Parts: sequence; structure tokens; C-alpha cells
Amino acid sequence: MKSRASRWVCSPSPCSFFKTCMAQIPRDWFWSEEDVKFTPSRKAGMELKDEARLRREGVKIIMEIGKQLKLKTNPTLASAAVFFHRFYMVQKFQDFPRELTALGCLFLAGKVEETPKKCRDLVVLAKTRFDILYNKHRNLQDEVMGIERILLKTLNFDLFVDHPYKYLLSYVNKFGFPHDDTKQIVQTGWTFINDSLGTIISLCWEPQIIAIAFCRLSLTMHKLEQKVKDQWWDEYVTNLPIEMIEEICHRVLDYYGIVQQETYDFIPKDVPGQEGSPSLQAAS
Repeated sequence: MKSRASRWVCSPSPCSFFKTCMAQIPRDWFWSEEDVKFTPSRKAGMELKDEARLRREGVKIIMEIGKQLKLKTNPTLASAAVFFHRFYMVQKFQDFPRELTALGCLFLAGKVEETPKKCRDLVVLAKTRFDILYNKHRNLQDEVMGIERILLKTLNFDLFVDHPYKYLLSYVNKFGFPHDDTKQIVQTGWTFINDSLGTIISLCWEPQIIAIAFCRLSLTMHKLEQKVKDQWWDEYVTNLPIEMIEEICHRVLDYYGIVQQETYDFIPKDVPGQEGSPSLQAAS
């Protein structure tokens, strides 16, 4: 597996604004934990906790509308969430409202993952389900098309996202557990991956490492960790410290503690999950 080197890319652009954007993007799309504390929004005066909440809200919008459109988390909604997080490592929430960016990411991810939805259908659903958010946008369809263009330029047209799901499946299957145990581990680990999309985990760690962390957490939850060899992950990622694995696990567990206390004023009360409870359920 490639190491996380500090390589930076500056791609040519007709606009100096986007030249500046490109200079901020690491070639491998992974930032240090220090970098994610000093995003453009933070530098413009936003508190860390406020940015974290806007990120959660943006991903919540992606998930709610995406599921209404019958899109699967893997890969479409996961890609949309990653686009969303990457976008705000370059742009500011103060300039681009999270509800508009969320729709743009969903629209773009549908094309990228070959599950396209018409922009009109996306807009109609958004306005129907979340009128508090979207009815203030008079020309929402045009705005979504516009933010898609800004997304493409901000992301340097680099739209490939490698998700942890396939690595999780590969690691678990190699354990050779009975079918029921394998199914339990995969479902729980899969759900951890889904829920981690509301955090910046995908910005800081490679998908293989995320898969290892959530596989280990799932093994622990189902009391199966003693049935696998110590540091089984060395076969896949060498010299991976246990502290890094535990940090990723703590991040998603901390996320559950936060969302249990949150409510979303823009979500109608008939929409499941309004209370912000974690989605520990069957993988989708």
C-alpha cells in the first residue's frame, strides 16, 4: 500500500481562484489531522464544532434524499459524502451553503457511479421533503447545475473514490468464520463505514485502514476477536500501529455520542432518524 506522502498538485486553470484551490489539494486526497482543524471555513472564523455540525448536516441531507431516490450507500451516497467533505477542505461554508453543495454532490455522484438521476427529480424531491431548506432557493435546478461545475473544478475533475467496503468484505471472508458470524461482522462493520461518512475519517485515513479499524471493532463487539491471530492486519498493511486503529474507532464512537443529542430542524418529523440516533442496522 502506498504511504501517505505530502505530495501537492497545482493544475493549470484559466482562473486564478481555482489555481489557488488546486494548490491546497494533496495528490492522494488525504490530509493530516492538523490540516483538517484549519480548513478555509475555520480560517474565515467558523468554530470547529460548527463546521463539524455543518458537515454532519450536509451528509444527512445526502443520505435522506439519496435513500428517497433509492440510491445505495455503496457506492453512490458514499461517493457524494466524500465529495462533500473534500469540497470543504478547499471552499468555505460561508460561501457555499451546505444544502446546495449536498445536492450538487448527490447529482454528481449519481453520474460518476453510473446511477444518474435527473436534476429536476432531485430538486422536486428536495423541495418536497425539506421545504424549510430549499424553498428559499428560487432557481434551485440552475443552482444545482452551477454548484456541480464548481465541484468539478474544485475537485480538479478527480472523481475516483476508493471506499472501504470491498476491503472489509475481503478481510472478513479470509477469517473463515461460519456464515452467521461472517454476516454479523460484515453488517456491523459496514454500518460503521456508513456512519463514519458523517465524520472526516475519509479525509485522514486510507480505505484499507478504515476497513481494518471497523473490522476489528466489529470483531470486538461480537466477541470474536480472540478467534483471529494478533495483528492479523499485517498481511494487508504493514507497520500499522494499534493506536491509529483505536483512534479511528473512537472517532465513530464519539460521533454516535454527538448525534444522539442532535436534532435537525430541517427534517420533517415523519422522516426516520430525526432524533439523530446512530444507524446500527443491516448494511445497505
